[in-house]
Amino acid sequence: MRKKPLEIICYVCGAGAFGVFFRWLQDQLAFDEAGLNERSVFNLLVPVMIVASALVFQNFVRQFKDRRYYPPEDFCDALFNPGKLFTILRWMAGVIMILGAALLLMTSEADPQAEMIRVLCLLAALSGLVFPLVLGQANYEYLAHERLVRLGMMLPVLMYALWLILCYMQNAYNSVAWSYAVEVAAIIFALLGFFRVAGFAFHAADGHKALFAAMFGTAMCIMALADERYMGMHLIFLASAMQLALYVWVIVRNLEKKRPEGDKSNDREVDAGGFEKVR
Repeated sequence: MRKKPLEIICYVCGAGAFGVFFRWLQDQLAFDEAGLNERSVFNLLVPVMIVASALVFQNFVRQFKDRRYYPPEDFCDALFNPGKLFTILRWMAGVIMILGAALLLMTSEADPQAEMIRVLCLLAALSGLVFPLVLGQANYEYLAHERLVRLGMMLPVLMYALWLILCYMQNAYNSVAWSYAVEVAAIIFALLGFFRVAGFAFHAADGHKALFAAMFGTAMCIMALADERYMGMHLIFLASAMQLALYVWVIVRNLEKKRPEGDKSNDREVDAGGFEKVR
């Protein structure tokens, strides 16, 4: 299992890379000069790529179930990420999201939805700031600041919920569904990924569903980078992909194998002193 996290991350990033490539080709070849969608093989390849990615990730989760590997239910055990490498990665992901929020704030002043974008920038900046702190809390023996951790893990969920509303308002009169469909899908699955992982802090996590949602959210955030939008939004998607991928890494790294029910082969025999049959 030591090499399994790296293998899973390679598959997730590979799926995202193929997705962003097909989406970029669709943007280049399946739209005319007026921005209208034309008949193209990429209108089929893009959804096929999304479905194929989901099936591959589901297959990984099913393999873990078949081999009886389960994420721990405890927050600190499930997201334990010690060492300098994890520290660097989580701070890098947080800083990129903060930079994305700042850049989006500076470049969207003339946007018709500027006020909503300001709130989005605030939530993104707070999400980037608390991410390394929240994940760092998993390196202690127990979760000391549970309420603050819960609030921190809900910030990206609120950010993407607001972004979904913003995307709807920006495309309310856009009849070309393909121009925004991938962005909507990326927002939804990123939201689900952060929501599922937040379940560990609320003692209500389904580890396998959280792992699948984080993998699929990562791939969709990468895929969404092919579209044209504010550069700040691109950085937020990139940072979200890094954060979800880091969640995938640590969850797979901390998987525990459970014995079948009724298997007591490894239990130590206890000498009852001759009274084991006494009622």
